[in-house]
Amino acid sequence: MDARSARAALDAVAVSRAEAAARIACPWWYHVGLGVTVALLFLSMSLRMASWAVPLLTGVAVALGWAVRRSTGVSLRRYTSTPHATLLCGLYALAFIILTVTGMYLEWGADMYGAIGGAGLVIGILTIVAGYLIDAAAQRDIRAGR
Repeated sequence: MDARSARAALDAVAVSRAEAAARIACPWWYHVGLGVTVALLFLSMSLRMASWAVPLLTGVAVALGWAVRRSTGVSLRRYTSTPHATLLCGLYALAFIILTVTGMYLEWGADMYGAIGGAGLVIGILTIVAGYLIDAAAQRDIRAGR
């Protein structure tokens, strides 16, 4: 293999990475739909409707995952596919846990009605923002070959 053919092969890899990075971005409706679904899950707990709402909304979240795989044509571990996406996902998970525990304590331990719903609203917004940030991080990492 000579230098020109090696350069052409490396350029082809770079083009393939760029195309893959462009395809893995989720459509806007996925992040928004997932954030709204998560917020409604928590709200259903505050409204004491979780017995029927949680299974229904869990089905919605699964359907969103299926739909995004079909629409992008890419199936990957979206939140742990690259180093920076994994880091952002870990920070999101930590915030999710802290907000959930705080909301549950305030609602069930301190009798502050609606605290889980409030925490869910914050978590829903955080889910949307984190989704976009994780997508962007994964795209940058894939373009860079990480």
